[in-house]
Amino acid sequence: MEVKVEGGGEFSNAGYKKICQTIFRDTGLQSNIDSVYMYCNAAEHMFILSVKISRVSNPVKVGDMTVIGGADVIKVTNETYVPRLLTMLWDDYGDRVEQLSRLEIKVKLDSIEEMHKLMNRIVYDPREDLNIRILDGMDRVLPEGARVRYSVPFKGSVTIIASENPIKDEWKEKAKAILSSMNKGEA
Repeated sequence: MEVKVEGGGEFSNAGYKKICQTIFRDTGLQSNIDSVYMYCNAAEHMFILSVKISRVSNPVKVGDMTVIGGADVIKVTNETYVPRLLTMLWDDYGDRVEQLSRLEIKVKLDSIEEMHKLMNRIVYDPREDLNIRILDGMDRVLPEGARVRYSVPFKGSVTIIASENPIKDEWKEKAKAILSSMNKGEA
């Protein structure tokens, strides 16, 4: 994860760089982030923080964590997401679901085709979780007084402008320029 901070003095840039590295490491996002760019304008109390997302794990399907163990039984091979799986099954099938043991779940379905459809259902999509975790990390990096926020949408990245003051159009343009240079590999 590359971190670049500009706009402040040498001391404040180094401090914010260390804060970014520490927070994104501590939140477990380091492997999901390609680069972080922060622009600080202390005179106007304006900050732009942009995070470029690199890789995200594939969604976990029922078939990735279980195998069919009979006409109406699935056997768990990976217990990591069993609570999510059981919640999904109970929500969708109600009392047709019975947990036989820690690793066996009986699901009374009408056909084998329905069982195969179940095996393709997504139990957990890390992408849903990732944006929330990135926004949480960004909130920890940005100064507490900068509560006026503006999000700049761009595929594959999360960018926030933060200030104590109303967000100016020129700041929005600066954020768009930062996004453009980040996606060309220049920032």
